Amino acid sequence: MIHVFRLLALIGIVLSTGLGAVHESAGQSSSLTAFYTAPVVSMAPMWIAKDAGFFKKQGLDVKLVFIASGPLGTTAILSGDVDVGVIGGFAPIRAIAGGNKNLAMIGQTKNRMTGAIVGKKEIATVQDLKGKRLGIDRIGSNPDMFTQASLARFNIDPLKDLQYIQLGSIGQGIPALKAGTIDAVSTSTPHDLFAQRLGFKVILDITAMKIPLASTVLLSARNTVERKHADLAKFMRAYAEAIHYFITNKEGAIQIVAKYTKVEDREVNGHAIESEWEAVERTLQVDPKGIELILALMSKSMPQAPAVKTEEFYDSRFTNELRDSGFLKKLWGEKL
Repeated sequence: MIHVFRLLALIGIVLSTGLGAVHESAGQSSSLTAFYTAPVVSMAPMWIAKDAGFFKKQGLDVKLVFIASGPLGTTAILSGDVDVGVIGGFAPIRAIAGGNKNLAMIGQTKNRMTGAIVGKKEIATVQDLKGKRLGIDRIGSNPDMFTQASLARFNIDPLKDLQYIQLGSIGQGIPALKAGTIDAVSTSTPHDLFAQRLGFKVILDITAMKIPLASTVLLSARNTVERKHADLAKFMRAYAEAIHYFITNKEGAIQIVAKYTKVEDREVNGHAIESEWEAVERTLQVDPKGIELILALMSKSMPQAPAVKTEEFYDSRFTNELRDSGFLKKLWGEKL
């Protein structure tokens, strides 16, 4: 009889431990830590999903943090400090091409290059940029990629044909133009509007060129995808709804953008939002062509990059679920 009691007690301990673990796991599964890497409008759907309640609608408690660069965001994903984030495509693609196979893009939020080269009025054409001082935030950034890819269409290599000047940050472009230390700058919204207000001109509208690029993506780790599949599926539904809000509720988007960018000028925020609309990927599907272009741009410093297969960079299970379940169709109707 004593043995029976001992056995029942042991079973009770095992069951209570197991149930406790299940309860703890269930509690953890409803929360995620997400990040964004810049206070720029292309990342606004992440802020909207948080502030407009789309994460909460999906039953998610999302802690949103700011990580100040793509490489740092990529490192945070690999270390497990964060679960998912919105990030420029260059850093994770470079990391995956370099051998970090645990990384995976689970969605794409921006499917083309955006931005503009603005500068002095006497620069009449793109060809007139040759020999001029062109400012860029830093080599390896999204604006740098956009500049190299767009100018290549005019047979111009910024590193050879221009005086390519690194400014440190995108916010330094307009002050440098005003000071006369550069002749033109490659920038993005709303800085292009700031430049035009000061009398500078748009020399090249990069957005209008519609060059496909994995410009802004949603990044996670493959082991996180396996452990938190259900939560990430909810995350993606919330993000899809946030994109719909971003495009269809301009006034609401302006308020949220102002909060995170600290820009109070309504005209500036409206201009920035409208400039992003055409580049937003409503389906969140990753476009392999956008990855290929980044790999081609990376080939100068990483010759092996173009040989890496594009399917090694992303996991399409969540975007396929959004499509196949009818979620996107219900959200967008005929506008998809």
